[in-house]
Amino acid sequence: MDVIVVSDTNVFIDLISVGLQEQFFLLPMEVHTTDMVVFEVRREGQSKIMTDLIDKGCLKVKAYTQEEMLPFFQAEHRRYNLSPADYSVLTYSKNNGYILLTGDKKLRKVVLSENVEVHGSIYVIAQMVEHHIISELQGVKKLEMLRSNNQRLPKAQLDVLIKKWRGSL
Repeated sequence: MDVIVVSDTNVFIDLISVGLQEQFFLLPMEVHTTDMVVFEVRREGQSKIMTDLIDKGCLKVKAYTQEEMLPFFQAEHRRYNLSPADYSVLTYSKNNGYILLTGDKKLRKVVLSENVEVHGSIYVIAQMVEHHIISELQGVKKLEMLRSNNQRLPKAQLDVLIKKWRGSL
């Protein structure tokens, strides 16, 4: 597996909300996150899913030491007004040359300025269809569910994929 991705909180929450968390780990990519992101997933059901994925060895978690975390709280690193969890995934992906998965608009903007490849939940679902993990029909249904669950997703990108997949059915 050559592709390593680092996922932010909102991608996990999006995938859990449409029931695709298990399928995510069937993609030909190694999925990482940080301990700060795991801590952000607090809803009981979501937290249990995350813990199970970690326990199964599906999800790799970068644990930061207190010393490593200090810069995330210092003023010079707060210039973009990102949360410590956002800085943790940005730093981890940038320092290792990994792809970052996030739907956070502010974080995406910073990530792009730092020359880190970034994608979101729609991309992940598209990859599931491309790799035949789910069908195009399932992809349409999951994107429609995601649109209902997360109003901040790019409508145009959703519409293009839904139209494409519906057209091939």
